[in-house]
Amino acid sequence: MSVTAYSEIKMMNEELVFTGETCTGLALQFRLITAEDISQVMALERSVHSHPWRQSSFEDCLNGRQKCWLAENKGILVGYVVVTHGGGDAELLNISVSSAYQRKGVGQCLLAHGVNCVKEKADMLFLEVRMSNRKAIALYEKEDFFEVGQRKNYYPTINGHEDALLMARQLR
Repeated sequence: MSVTAYSEIKMMNEELVFTGETCTGLALQFRLITAEDISQVMALERSVHSHPWRQSSFEDCLNGRQKCWLAENKGILVGYVVVTHGGGDAELLNISVSSAYQRKGVGQCLLAHGVNCVKEKADMLFLEVRMSNRKAIALYEKEDFFEVGQRKNYYPTINGHEDALLMARQLR
């Protein structure tokens, strides 16, 4: 999904809202996270990650350089993406899709939205992904990300640590 695939960009209740559709026909609305959204975001985060972000990390998105966009379907939170940029580079910090909406194109749309948010501000977009997360790696490769290295013992696990695959995508 690119910017041209958004069916509508408008202001709703004084906030910018993008609407679009996944490859499976699921209608999505994208909007920035608000303080009122944090409890729902944390519930989703805890449901899909063995070692979730702290609530303060999402609260920092409200006023910081990083941006957290929600994706909703019929008012239901289905996922979110967190990106940041600086010094000519950008980073995908977090992307999560509700288990009930996985494998329906939501992750691909969130990733595309994140790319669109930083592509005018950065030359490269970087991310880290667990080496064991084959589905995410396949999505990133499909979306033109390539391996640039590994970070040893980057992610905590129940039994210790797991390496991260460092990936990047040229934006311009």
